[in-house]
Amino acid sequence: MEQVRLRKAAVPQSVFAKILLPFAVPVLLTFALLLVGNHWPRDIAPGSGLKLAGLGASAITALAVWHSAVTRVQAPKARKGAALLCAVTGLMGWPVWCVGVLPSINGAALNSQTTVRMTLERIEVTHASKSRTLYHWAWLKAGRDDSVIGSGRYFISNEIYDRLEKTRPGAVKVTVAEGLLGAQIVRGFN
Repeated sequence: MEQVRLRKAAVPQSVFAKILLPFAVPVLLTFALLLVGNHWPRDIAPGSGLKLAGLGASAITALAVWHSAVTRVQAPKARKGAALLCAVTGLMGWPVWCVGVLPSINGAALNSQTTVRMTLERIEVTHASKSRTLYHWAWLKAGRDDSVIGSGRYFISNEIYDRLEKTRPGAVKVTVAEGLLGAQIVRGFN
């Protein structure tokens, strides 16, 4: 009797390269923003992040890449494997969307500014990772529960840090504006 060999369906090699795109796309867009020059404000207030928007952008990118990668693949196991890998690389891209691309998009258009009075708890200085660069922070507490921004650690400039260290005020006025994606952007401290 003659044996009939079943030939396994080959998965195109381009599928494996495309599966990396849910992570590569936000990284490349972030580098493009750095090269072009980012002129929009990006300092997002604590409690007003872009995590949900980043998850949505990551999911849409992963779904689009998966659909593009498996259009010519017929094997169900290969399609499921590609879906799983796209989901993993999409989750890897989620933080890049949240801190790289979306804060720039959010800062592209600002609504009216408001000023929020907050209690200054403390100020501190940290070192950037593997660098001598110093970062200056102010720990602020919201005065009311319905405040447009939350309590937390706010990035401040060296000049503001020096002023707060000298005067040690009990309260700080923070000027914020709502960005294009709804996150509150810190515009200044008084």
